[in-house]
Amino acid sequence: MTLDKICSEETVNDLLDRLTLRQLHLMEEKMCRELNIESNINNGCFNLAKSRYIMGQAAVSKERLPTEASSEFSALTRCETIEEDGEMKLKIVENDTNTVNPMHWFGVLVPQNLHKAKNIFQNALNFIVECANIQIQIQENVKNIDVLKRYKVMLNP
Repeated sequence: MTLDKICSEETVNDLLDRLTLRQLHLMEEKMCRELNIESNINNGCFNLAKSRYIMGQAAVSKERLPTEASSEFSALTRCETIEEDGEMKLKIVENDTNTVNPMHWFGVLVPQNLHKAKNIFQNALNFIVECANIQIQIQENVKNIDVLKRYKVMLNP
């Protein structure tokens, strides 16, 4: 074996170790975000149930939600794909055109629990976008590991 081949092999092994550790850290981050998503959705549903109890069953139900016969409107938040530092990422963007505040579907004076539920679900949306961005990083990391493994095989014919 030549010295160049040994250094190159050691460098590839070092890079593979670093990428594998990064993969483990990314997987841990993703699992934490998924737990946060689950917790937020549970808390949001709990606050919706409290609101329904306070306002009555008819006040907070699916009958209050818009139907196909309702006027057109846009979502309050959207998700866009951006490129940042050479990586594709998702970003939440607030939409100001043709939006309707969903709180008004349930009346003007709504319980505080309904406001809490709205904030909790918005927080869950942030965790979902973070989780998706981590998943993109995981997929990119897997590609890099595969490339290095193929290169390592080429070094050892």
